[in-house]
Amino acid sequence: MIGFKLRDYQQSDLQAMVTLFNTTVRAINKKDYTEKQIEQWIQSIPDDKKLDQTFSSSYTCIAQLGNKMLGFGSISDSGYLEYLYVDREWIGYGIGKKLATNLIDHALKAGAKKITVHSSITAKPFFESLGFVVVEQRNNYRSNVLLINYLMVYEK
Repeated sequence: MIGFKLRDYQQSDLQAMVTLFNTTVRAINKKDYTEKQIEQWIQSIPDDKKLDQTFSSSYTCIAQLGNKMLGFGSISDSGYLEYLYVDREWIGYGIGKKLATNLIDHALKAGAKKITVHSSITAKPFFESLGFVVVEQRNNYRSNVLLINYLMVYEK
């Protein structure tokens, strides 16, 4: 395993996180979503101020190797895992699993009874490998473009 570290979110991370999100979604989800769907997904991300509020008010951590951000994740104390993204070049190195485990542990220690996530088609097998189960498939429309995801739950 590579020697990356996890650290807490800082406001100065925001632009790198948005860039990582955009490039990763475009690169890894194209096997499961059309270009139009991906563009709607990317456009749905809140503005920087709202994103910073989300990341600052939840438990948000960064996976980092030297000065390079490898991934990030964010979870509420009530157990909603809102963001989990790994740089497309670093998928498969255990970064997502380490981030997810850290986020889940934090929420459970904070009193969450279960962890919920809205998973993309692409990420569904990853979350299943962590013990999440599908509760329902969700058909979301953004500007008349269908985006399928899954409500998944993890209970310890």
